[in-house]
Amino acid sequence: MIRFKVVVVLDLFSRFPLSFGVFCKEPSCEEMLEVFDKAMRKHGRPRHFISDQGSQFSAQLFRDTLAVLGIGQRFGAIGQDGSIATIGRFWRTLKGLLGLQLFPPLNKAQLEAKLEITLTYYSALRPHQGLDGATPWEVLDGKKPATASAIPPPRAGERQPPGVGVLPLTVVFLDAQRRLPVLIPTDLAA
Repeated sequence: MIRFKVVVVLDLFSRFPLSFGVFCKEPSCEEMLEVFDKAMRKHGRPRHFISDQGSQFSAQLFRDTLAVLGIGQRFGAIGQDGSIATIGRFWRTLKGLLGLQLFPPLNKAQLEAKLEITLTYYSALRPHQGLDGATPWEVLDGKKPATASAIPPPRAGERQPPGVGVLPLTVVFLDAQRRLPVLIPTDLAA
């Protein structure tokens, strides 16, 4: 069985995945700094960095780098459920969306491609209950959630009002395994 280590830098306020990395072994402090640097170059420097107490994060190089950048470092409490609950929930959701037990990747490049699509779906297309129906992208960008102006579709078995035809929407999937559904106008699906 092939095993990979996946790292995601997540903005806790918006739950937006800022960057990710895939490694064949436990990532080093330097590799973690590269993933973090990619997130900062794209999205700016955070005030705080929250993580578990892994050796990569407690390494002197990592701590010194954060200090030089003026970033406060915080750790989740060891053995306390809920100390970094948002991150735990993120991983549970990501694992479910990826479906790795049903469709395991054959190599690192395949996993990276699958992560790219899944993280895009998670952050831009999937409303989050904890964000009042907004997507992480909408929260990060300060946009009004699309769900606030959405018209609920009719449910199976409901009668349509006179003059209302079939909804002009089609379900398409972003992935070959049909795990990431998106509603689009029917005329765009053709």
